[in-house]
Amino acid sequence: MTTRSTRRADIDMKKNDLLRFSSFLIVLPFVLSFFCAAFFADTGLEKLFEIPTASTGGWTSGGQTVASSETIRNGDRASISFTSSSDRIEGEYRFVNEGSLFGKDSMSHVLLIRLFISDISALQGDKGSISFLCDDGAGISWGVADIDIKSGWNDIALNFRTAQTLIPEKTIAEGSENTSSEEDPDTENASEAAGETETGSEIETIYEKTTDEIFAQLSRFSFSFEKSPSKDTTIAFAEISVNTHEKQKDKEPPEPITDEINTAQIIISLVLAAGVTAAVMIFSAIYAKKEIRRRKREAKKRKAEVQNEETSSSY
Repeated sequence: MTTRSTRRADIDMKKNDLLRFSSFLIVLPFVLSFFCAAFFADTGLEKLFEIPTASTGGWTSGGQTVASSETIRNGDRASISFTSSSDRIEGEYRFVNEGSLFGKDSMSHVLLIRLFISDISALQGDKGSISFLCDDGAGISWGVADIDIKSGWNDIALNFRTAQTLIPEKTIAEGSENTSSEEDPDTENASEAAGETETGSEIETIYEKTTDEIFAQLSRFSFSFEKSPSKDTTIAFAEISVNTHEKQKDKEPPEPITDEINTAQIIISLVLAAGVTAAVMIFSAIYAKKEIRRRKREAKKRKAEVQNEETSSSY
């Protein structure tokens, strides 16, 4: 009885193993395709230009901020780092002022940054910004509150379409005063008739740049983080690049449908089909032969066990 139960358990175990193996074979192609897609996936981004971070050349730091290129390393690459003893860490990089630097469709660009923060608790939460600026203060900016950062290295992607547009302050143009010692009597009489007592007036003019004008005049990458003066922290940049989405290539028009039969393709298809069929048949035959042998061995083994049991019971 114990021998039969053991055999039954062995058979059930083999069935379960076969089911597991079959499930693995079924799932394996999907898993492999997923990993291949993830590994070979294209980001769809094309780099327009990169701001150097290997040295302090071109960088300026504001206030009590000190820049260095030897403090923090990104693997085997040096990165530019900033420290400050005050309540603010800030700096900027000036690049060539060319509209072609950003190219067309600027609002679809993406800013990629590899940012290091030694102690996130030293920063004043949501205070601070990362910006591209013109010389007159116009530009675009992202608030630190909208960026998910932590202590250590952070890979950040900022979309230009989500940036805040910075408009220059209102400019005030003073009206020109008459500098000549003699005034035109007609002009003086006209002013008195209109009740004007001042010869000069301030004319307020508002000038707002368009988005294209702003992007054509951007010349500075700027950042500013507010921190606690009582805590020390270091901010470092290893990579800063502006990227654009790759344009999809125009699909080639399909070839016209004809009634011609490609003999070579048909022959190749038939050969492949025959080869696959033959391989399946051979594999099935080998498997069936092995299975028959295995079952014969098990039958002989069971027969011998039964005979042994009968012999034992007779004694």
